[in-house]
Amino acid sequence: MAVDVQNLHIAIGGREIVSGVNLTVADGERVGLIGSSGSGKSMISKALLGLLPAESAIRGGIALGDTVVAAAGRDVAGAGARAGYAVSDQQLADLRGRYVGTVFQNPAATLNPVWTVAKQVALPLRLHYNLTKADRLERVMDMLRKVGLPEEAAGKYPCELSGGQQQRVGLATALITSPRFIIADEPTTALDSITQRQIVDLLVSLVDDAGASMLFITHDFSVLARATTRCYVLDEGRVVEEGDTMRLLAEPKTAQTTRLVEAARMLTLEVHHD
Repeated sequence: MAVDVQNLHIAIGGREIVSGVNLTVADGERVGLIGSSGSGKSMISKALLGLLPAESAIRGGIALGDTVVAAAGRDVAGAGARAGYAVSDQQLADLRGRYVGTVFQNPAATLNPVWTVAKQVALPLRLHYNLTKADRLERVMDMLRKVGLPEEAAGKYPCELSGGQQQRVGLATALITSPRFIIADEPTTALDSITQRQIVDLLVSLVDDAGASMLFITHDFSVLARATTRCYVLDEGRVVEEGDTMRLLAEPKTAQTTRLVEAARMLTLEVHHD
């Protein structure tokens, strides 16, 4: 699924935190969005998903595939739509469940502690598809195998899993409906460097095998270099540099990019592709 963001502005409580961002992801492309904490990265992902706080306001254009989520330059909010959006909350929820999958930063916080792994992963199928219980279970078990979890993990609870295993459950939940676009929002921040590498490589493999596109959000160039081919550098809500990920890593042009590159070189995760 192709993604097109045009002149996006996001304000919360009257304070603009994203200013005039243009961003594209081609069908089947893996693109990064990198910036320090507070640069506005996660607010952009929330805007794409229609999950901004109630007090926020957006202006600009957002298209996910053929669906215009928000339209630049005109008021398109219809019945049931939030201000700035062209579709209703119900339409956004259906879009998120069927066509857009999200991998969150901290699986321990996003997984339901009283649900088994199988129930967690099956939830998007229950909400968006009319399948039998047997069909759902078959798809869940197949997805658990794809993310490298043993069969017995299906009956376990999140607290019984390691951090890496919890994030594998997060990957399975995001990908169970075969979405066309994946948003990975700081998916390795809570993991050690070895597990980071395993999760990033697994995610890239699954996205490529599915022919999906991905927006990978992070503050860490060493992770981004493994996950993307092209990226945008965000600073204080503005894109300050963009281009081929490895070129920006080798030859940063702005002070903001240089700081991120220098930080990456101090980390243990290798920045080159095997």
